Amino acid sequence: MKRVFATANSIVSPLGLNAADTFTSLKMGKSGLKQINPDFLTNPTYASVFSNELWKEIEAATSQYNLKSRFEQLLLKPILDVIKSSGLDASDKGVILVIATTKGNIDDLGKQPESQLLLSHSAHNIANAMGCKNIPIVVSNACISGLSAIITARRLLKSGFYHTAIVAGADVLGKFIISGFNALNAMSTEPCRPFDHNRQGINLGEGSAALILQLKETRSENDIEILGGCVTNDANHVSAPSRTGEELATAISSALAEASLEAGDLQFVSAHGTATLYNDEMEAKALNIAGISHLPTHSLKGFFGHTLGAAGLIESIVCFHSLIHKEFIASAGFEQQGTSVPVNICTNKTEISAGAAIKTMAGFGGCNAALVFSSGS
Repeated sequence: MKRVFATANSIVSPLGLNAADTFTSLKMGKSGLKQINPDFLTNPTYASVFSNELWKEIEAATSQYNLKSRFEQLLLKPILDVIKSSGLDASDKGVILVIATTKGNIDDLGKQPESQLLLSHSAHNIANAMGCKNIPIVVSNACISGLSAIITARRLLKSGFYHTAIVAGADVLGKFIISGFNALNAMSTEPCRPFDHNRQGINLGEGSAALILQLKETRSENDIEILGGCVTNDANHVSAPSRTGEELATAISSALAEASLEAGDLQFVSAHGTATLYNDEMEAKALNIAGISHLPTHSLKGFFGHTLGAAGLIESIVCFHSLIHKEFIASAGFEQQGTSVPVNICTNKTEISAGAAIKTMAGFGGCNAALVFSSGS
């Protein structure tokens, strides 16, 4: 039986313009978060944003494609990286492009014709730039978009529609997004503290990532097998998460069942961990219900901020590198347990063995996702 492997990956973030540099920054404990104070905010906040120097490099890498927005430039950069590193022929009819984002070009409203701001329009621009012949798929499902895109692509490959998928995600920060989260009183005035007793809320971030999924019979060196994934919805509230965590726990249990694994088979948990009061509480309950709260756990939001539609991809790829290099990245900002049920938040770098891990996400509208992957034994 053919299996689905992630065979190439790239991250474009304020911590580095490729996955290797980003992972090195994480191992050194570097954070992309810095204080920002836009004139439309009453109080300053922290966010992970690109420096002018890094953005010039992103523009230079994508300049020949005549893309008209920061979002499209940021989205294309890691896609070009994975195509180049893998030698993939993106024009092959067996290749599908799956894109994850939450807001796309929303901050260009009033600056460009509205027809050019549709996510489908951006997807076609990217597909044309890379030479993809198939109609691209856009997954926009709030904060779980990145994981949903990986799960969607895996199902397409397992169903036999395609042999290769390029999965990419991006979001950029602008007035619309920052103002929206500010209106919800969700943003912290200090670097975020996921699962900590003194957490105040989220920090936002911008970034992009891409990976190549391929249907193969055997693993190659540094391949990561995508073993299972599940999306659920708790139908609780348009922006507030479940009060019980049962629905995210169902996604976790279902993903493990599809992977034919149990909690004891996992090396670690990469949690969503937004550092908001209610999301961290819900997620802690879900991890406990699913029987995995004792495993080494981190949130990467203290390094990247919340990168929205890119978060599931960026954070999964960090996990891939953790499994390959056998080094689990410590969580940032955690000092004291701040949820009603305990979670084993790791604050020191931890050596791990090759094997399996799980990534969890949750988002507005009650959506939840879990993805299980493995580097082999």
